[in-house]
Amino acid sequence: MTNTSQQQVSVWRKYRNQIFLGLIMILGVYIVLLLLLDNQGQLSDSEGVLETLQNFPVLYLIPVMLCQVLVMFFRFVEWHYLIGVIGAHGKISVFDSAVIHVSGFTMVVSPGKAAELLKAVFLKAKTGIPIASGMPVVIAERIVDGIAVIAIMALTLLLAGDSLFLGDYDAASRVIIFGSSAVIIAGLIVVQIQPLAYFFLNLIKRLPIINRIHEPLVTFYESSREIFKLKHVIPMSIVGVGIYASSSLGFVVVLMGLGFDLSWQLFLQTTFILGVTSAIAALSFVPNGAGIAEASNTVMLTGIIGAVNPLMTLAVATSAAIIQGFFHKWFRVLVGLAVAIIFRNRLFDENFEQELMSYEQEKTIHETMPEPA
Repeated sequence: MTNTSQQQVSVWRKYRNQIFLGLIMILGVYIVLLLLLDNQGQLSDSEGVLETLQNFPVLYLIPVMLCQVLVMFFRFVEWHYLIGVIGAHGKISVFDSAVIHVSGFTMVVSPGKAAELLKAVFLKAKTGIPIASGMPVVIAERIVDGIAVIAIMALTLLLAGDSLFLGDYDAASRVIIFGSSAVIIAGLIVVQIQPLAYFFLNLIKRLPIINRIHEPLVTFYESSREIFKLKHVIPMSIVGVGIYASSSLGFVVVLMGLGFDLSWQLFLQTTFILGVTSAIAALSFVPNGAGIAEASNTVMLTGIIGAVNPLMTLAVATSAAIIQGFFHKWFRVLVGLAVAIIFRNRLFDENFEQELMSYEQEKTIHETMPEPA
């Protein structure tokens, strides 16, 4: 094996190991969760969790699964639209675009989702579009999803806050959600006005400690300015609403399978809970929010729905969180893994290996550069 080939294998092994490490961390988190459910050395059937899971109607899993398929479709619409903004349409087929996107679901299990940026490397290998232009697409996907979540939650609080019965969560929720909305609106305004954006970027340059991120921020701004124009952000945020609504509907179906009656109030409550717990899981930096999302869902289900509906016991809330957690997060990871295996020759070709090595070398150069004074 040549030296170049050895380097290519070594670089890919690094990212593969990140994904494996994430899977190991996830397994560890779920083992801890099982131990927390353990009662004197045995899984506690007295708490009803296992019994509730066993009695969940299998037929309800079909619409839950279909909701997640719809989520994946909306996410692909986002991805394919945004790569078109950077000029990829005409250089890549819809099929190859879908393969890259769906296989990318597997990469969210890496710590900090670091491996997810490999989508930009795959895109470069297929289209020749610079990685620096592709990375903002990956980040923009997360940002427009976040905008959609915050927008729906803010609207929900404004229109139906009292019917959500948030109790002790009400004041804190309003501060966090409306505060986040203000930050997002301010950020979008700054991005649209180039002189204003550079005013803040130059301000960062003058500040000690954080001035080291000035150059990367300028590079990111220049490469992502087109993507974050309102003419792109607004329609993609609407698509993000479709993602969030589909996930919320799937959550409602899970609760219906556990005996709850379908109602507008239940939909609003689950929508609010899903938004909060998704944000908590994302900020935890645990691979794919493993365990964090389930624990947060359990707490909020009992605190919000359980406060007005006695059917929401701890066992039911835990069961709902486990089922929802699997389909909301792990179903797409399994689909992505299957696609990556089936189309591995299409993905991991010689072009990809060369682009990955070049990306790593460039990243190493930047990391070893001296910090600004």
